[in-house]
Amino acid sequence: MDWEAIKNKIISFFQNSGLNILYAILAFVAGLVFVKLIVLALKRIFSRTKMEKVTQGFFVSTIRVLLYVCLVFVIAQILGINTTGFLAVLSTAGIAVSLALQSSLSNLANGVVLLITHPFKEGDFVSIGGVEGTIKTLDMTHTVLVSVDNKLLSIPNSTVVSSVITNYNVLGKRKIIFNFAVDYASDIKKVKEIINSVMYSNGKIKLDPAPFIALKTLNDSSLGIMANCWVDSEDYWDVFYFVTENVFNEFKRNKISIPFNQMEVRLREDSVEMPVIQEPLPERIEKPTKEVIIADPIERMIVKSEKKRAQKKAKKQAAKTENKEKKSE
Repeated sequence: MDWEAIKNKIISFFQNSGLNILYAILAFVAGLVFVKLIVLALKRIFSRTKMEKVTQGFFVSTIRVLLYVCLVFVIAQILGINTTGFLAVLSTAGIAVSLALQSSLSNLANGVVLLITHPFKEGDFVSIGGVEGTIKTLDMTHTVLVSVDNKLLSIPNSTVVSSVITNYNVLGKRKIIFNFAVDYASDIKKVKEIINSVMYSNGKIKLDPAPFIALKTLNDSSLGIMANCWVDSEDYWDVFYFVTENVFNEFKRNKISIPFNQMEVRLREDSVEMPVIQEPLPERIEKPTKEVIIADPIERMIVKSEKKRAQKKAKKQAAKTENKEKKSE
């Protein structure tokens, strides 16, 4: 290998293209500053509109990527690289990359679907395929949630689109359903009055529609009382814990017993006589069926022959059964 020739080529390249390289470096630095300024300007413009933050973040991310791609083409032109050939290579590489990154492209496309369908916004408490959390951002490929215990959950957009999405905030109000258990000896009217007074004492509970309380189930060891009330979505857990704790306290204060699971066992001393019907089973009577008229004579012959075979088979079976009964006698 002729190292001297390689050295001379490198030196001649920098001598001929040194100025272009300097321009490319300057364009790269200026391009980065320009992209950041454009992104900041877009964020300010979007913040003044009614567009939601999730949608704003998605558009800003997409525009940032497009600007960086444009910057690469500008630098390639400054360095004297043939952009036509570069585009051909890029398109070929794009096909290969798209095949390798099918899931990522699917997430990108489903991100657009989420922007169009608009099933949630930033700050909504949602359940996506059983995963619960508060929406933080919608990126180009992922939806980011914050769980109740402050964990960051990143779900691919394709999974979000194909899953059941439950939005707890979108309608503004939520129903809280409570289930209480009391002793069979309890005064149901008094129990309902206690639960109603607890609910009425909390100003976050809506009075229209009014709270509903009723005896729901007769369990093995207790009476099941169901109660529900309506609250604003943001007050759901505060009211849930308030009612649960205070109903329990009021039950104790009013001597309402909450029973444990129990089983009552009795010893019977008398014999049990089971009633028996002595009559034998009735004889089988075939259900009358409408006879289908078959137009084709050949098909009619085939059906008739099959019926005869079935009748012969039934007679043989009956005869065998009769013989067995006689032998057993």
